[in-house]
Amino acid sequence: MAYIIIVVVILIIVSPIIANLPSARQKQQMQMRKRAMAAGITIDLTHIDDPDPNPADYLSSTGKPLPRVVAVFAYRMPRRRNEANYEQAPSHWQLVRRGGPAAPALPAGWQWQDTDLQQLNAPLRHFLETRIAALPADVKRLEESKFIISVYWQEREDGVGLTKIIDFLKDCAALKVIPDATQQGLANDHRE
Repeated sequence: MAYIIIVVVILIIVSPIIANLPSARQKQQMQMRKRAMAAGITIDLTHIDDPDPNPADYLSSTGKPLPRVVAVFAYRMPRRRNEANYEQAPSHWQLVRRGGPAAPALPAGWQWQDTDLQQLNAPLRHFLETRIAALPADVKRLEESKFIISVYWQEREDGVGLTKIIDFLKDCAALKVIPDATQQGLANDHRE
């Protein structure tokens, strides 16, 4: 009888410890985040407005509407700045993945949001239009604000998806986003 009591006490002590050990998926996500941080990417857990909300997913058990937000990981990298773009105002663009028709020149499901396409640098726009199709399917939003490029995704894919995101962020951050000559000319015309 004493042995049974000892075994039960040990199980009571050990079971919470075992329950708190990370799962294989959590270990994989930790390795992915370490790899991203080693590449110069910062990672934040954040919430964004769901770009393609299904109304049925945002109802409580009592039928009360819930906020249409989704938890995502923001992988961020600063844009490299040099003499050519140091004085430039920061670019601002945003792409979201939604159901429905694609915007012109974008892959299916992607749409511009809160973006003045006339102010967007042509090489950057071409880069975005051609490279976003290769990103993982669980990427919800891409944006640049104040020289910080962000990819919002849910980390459902493995290391291959991470490699695509790292490559996207590095290549996008390395782009020279100084205004085109035509854009500079238009800007000068407006100042005169």
